[in-house]
Amino acid sequence: MGNEVKNLNDLAGQLLRDGEVDVVVGYEKVSRELASRPVVIDQADDAAKLIFDRTCENNLANYLHKLKGKRVGIVVKGCDERSVVGLIQENQVSRDELVIIGAPCDGVIDRKLVHLALERKNFKDARVVDGELVVTTCDGEQRIALEEVVFPTCLQCANRNPRFADYLIAKPASQPDVASISPAVAQTEAMSVDERWEVFAREMDKCILCFACRNVCPACYCTTCFTECTKPKWMSKTDDPADAAFFHQTRLGHLSGRCTGCGACERACPTGVNLKLYNDKLRKDVEEIFEFVAGENPDDDPPMSCFKEEDNDEMFK
Repeated sequence: MGNEVKNLNDLAGQLLRDGEVDVVVGYEKVSRELASRPVVIDQADDAAKLIFDRTCENNLANYLHKLKGKRVGIVVKGCDERSVVGLIQENQVSRDELVIIGAPCDGVIDRKLVHLALERKNFKDARVVDGELVVTTCDGEQRIALEEVVFPTCLQCANRNPRFADYLIAKPASQPDVASISPAVAQTEAMSVDERWEVFAREMDKCILCFACRNVCPACYCTTCFTECTKPKWMSKTDDPADAAFFHQTRLGHLSGRCTGCGACERACPTGVNLKLYNDKLRKDVEEIFEFVAGENPDDDPPMSCFKEEDNDEMFK
């Protein structure tokens, strides 16, 4: 990752020095191993802080709402770029005010999977060598195949390379032939209504209504969420699975034609709710009914924000 980081540092510094952007949104290193965090820099001298490696998990498109009115340089993985395109489709950001810095990505490491692979032993050093994660524990070095410790959503990612980037900091990543819609959707659709409800109820039992999924989602940009409304009060925040079911069903409705399948919600969920299953089902239905894919083409109009006489209205019957 050495050349990629140098390319990023040089590019970000130049963009800021030349006044092409007011800020650059990227990632910086933190003290603990295998972790990074988002950072916003507005000085060219701070460009040296920026990194890009397999710890860069956050979807930085979520920060664009907070930077309206500024010219923004933003570091995006292929999956994150779809969220940026989705926001352009919805007129939430202007393409003219963005400089998209593309970061091809082979997958992000999940610290929880690393700890499980190490049988929960602590580690003090970690590095990627020849397709393996080499970690140092109290028992010495241990090697783990990367595919065992990257997020499952990364293994299923069909968008490893940004397509609309103004700049790329590295050569394109290898793209495996994977479906953008999980095969689990078809398996669930084949179940009876009662069986599908059992699956949904099991997932809702996991939910603790922490709203992490909402908080990391670039498509959740309402200034006031329905969960916080008191007049009228739409839902309670209790441990009753019915509250969780209402939250997720309502949020899915709000994400119709807007979810890009970036996977940020599932990665953020502390209890492992299978959000991808329902988000993929939503995206599949929208594509079949409206012939629209969120995050695919910046010039496409989202189906829920425009009216066409030829629109299929089956989903509303």
